[in-house]
Amino acid sequence: MFSACQQPSGNLVALFRGNADFRRLFGACVLSRTGDWFTYVALSSFVYHHTGSPGWTALLFAVDSLPGMMLFPLIGPLADGFDRQRLRIACDLGSAIPIAGLLIAFHLGSVPLTLGCLAARSVFAAVSAPIPEVALPNLVASGELSLAQTMLGSVYSASLVVGAGLGGVVSAAWGTSATLLIDGASFVVSALLVARIKRPLSSAAATRRLRIGADTTELWRFLRTTPVATALLWLTAGLRLCYGMVALLPLYALDRFHVGDAGAGAMYLAQGLGAVLGPFAGGWLTAGSARRRLPVAAAALAVFGLGYLLLAHASSLGAGMAAAALGHIGVGACSMLAINGLQLATPDALRGRVLVFAFSLSSAVQGASTLAVAPMAATVGVADATRILGILAVAYAITWSIGAARIRATHFDADREDTFKT
Repeated sequence: MFSACQQPSGNLVALFRGNADFRRLFGACVLSRTGDWFTYVALSSFVYHHTGSPGWTALLFAVDSLPGMMLFPLIGPLADGFDRQRLRIACDLGSAIPIAGLLIAFHLGSVPLTLGCLAARSVFAAVSAPIPEVALPNLVASGELSLAQTMLGSVYSASLVVGAGLGGVVSAAWGTSATLLIDGASFVVSALLVARIKRPLSSAAATRRLRIGADTTELWRFLRTTPVATALLWLTAGLRLCYGMVALLPLYALDRFHVGDAGAGAMYLAQGLGAVLGPFAGGWLTAGSARRRLPVAAAALAVFGLGYLLLAHASSLGAGMAAAALGHIGVGACSMLAINGLQLATPDALRGRVLVFAFSLSSAVQGASTLAVAPMAATVGVADATRILGILAVAYAITWSIGAARIRATHFDADREDTFKT
């Protein structure tokens, strides 16, 4: 048996002060994620103003998500069999190339070139994004892992607060080129920080040959014999199945509230604030009990759906921001509980493949959700499309929690609620 859920109540100051490698990894993630949201705000505005189509704007999420699914059989073995530090550095530096391509696309006013550059950037992101979570158990003590993952999981959300909020302001004040230049610089600095990490990001003794078929077979065998991990993957899939409605956020600002680029940034800001709070709320509610992890995670998914149902009825920017913040408290809690559970349930030799599969599954389902949202929004309207996916999120949470109740009964130690049965 092993610890499965520790309350993130450790000393945050001590974690950052005493672990320079975690500081560097955390800083690298903050920079690259913040730069990404600078670019995404600019992309949303550029595509909408050049097409006038909600469908084309929502399509950005699909283009950003699908490469992770397509490259899944390669990325997992790479993360387990190769130097994770060098892999992350190469991807950070490589990301600057499609950012330069976006500068050209914006100058030419070419939407197809913009989507092509975004797809190329997404390939680098698909390889690099899982590495921090995969490597984290090798950089922090076991007692600090839950707190460290809560902080790392908050990076995506906190980057929305800074990146999307400031991205809208920078885009409105100095133009989209400025946002792209900031994004390019963020990747270079991120690579420098990762290069300074001294501890190995993997427990593997040396780089080994890629064995895609054998590695994939080993992954499936592990998932078949680990019900808790499989359940957490299904939870992740459910969250992303409904996540396409997030692509509609800028359309509320631009189409319903009529508040322009700065308003789109404000909607992303509210999303980020909610999702920053979510991981801490999830950790507090589970309070060291693995048995509470699954029902709390299901409730968090339902909160996501309820928040967006409220958004569909919002008539002002303030009400829309409050609804988005509530929904993403649920997203943040659900994501943190799922990823931290997978980290703890998986040995290092398999962790890359398991987490890459989780991220790839998320990308695939999220991409499919967004592809469905685009024509849905064009056909029934933004509000009704939001309602449909909001109801789907609540229904999925209820259905998943019923199945998860059986796992709680058979795979958690009745006497020690902080452990899984293996």
